[in-house]
Amino acid sequence: MSSLAAVSARALLRRQFWLAHELLDAAVERLTTEALHRCPRGAAAPAGACYAQVVLCEDIAVNGVLAGGSPLALSIWVGRTGVSEMPPFTGTIDWRVWARRVRLDQAKLRPYARAVYASTDAYIAAQPDEAFDPARGDTPAYLLSALLLTLSMRRGEIACLLGLEPGPTTATRQP
Repeated sequence: MSSLAAVSARALLRRQFWLAHELLDAAVERLTTEALHRCPRGAAAPAGACYAQVVLCEDIAVNGVLAGGSPLALSIWVGRTGVSEMPPFTGTIDWRVWARRVRLDQAKLRPYARAVYASTDAYIAAQPDEAFDPARGDTPAYLLSALLLTLSMRRGEIACLLGLEPGPTTATRQP
């Protein structure tokens, strides 16, 4: 892969994460404490739990799995994430049970999320060119792409749960 193509792939991935984080935060910043914890009918998780889950998953995937270190939530942010309890990390995780039980403190959760976003950006920026070569089947770009999809899906789920209108940065289709 040429250096120019790798720089372009890196820049594109960083831009996509930035935009996904902006859209997710735009949906979440409108939530009241009541809306954050409101349990919808059926099996859906509360909007706040959807947000906390996607931030925790990004932290674990990037800082724990890809970087081979400790997730921020389990190291420098322990006890300061704004999440009343961490989901169980052993055995089978029942996200629905955790999602209905967890309580969130938005004033703490949002700074933690920004720290996770910054660590993701720093991780991508520090990767060698080979990390973005699609000819290799074991690149970090595959997991990062899956995280982007998860961020986008969770943002959509939050919007659907709350009946939010598209944010000002969201393109709307004209008839």
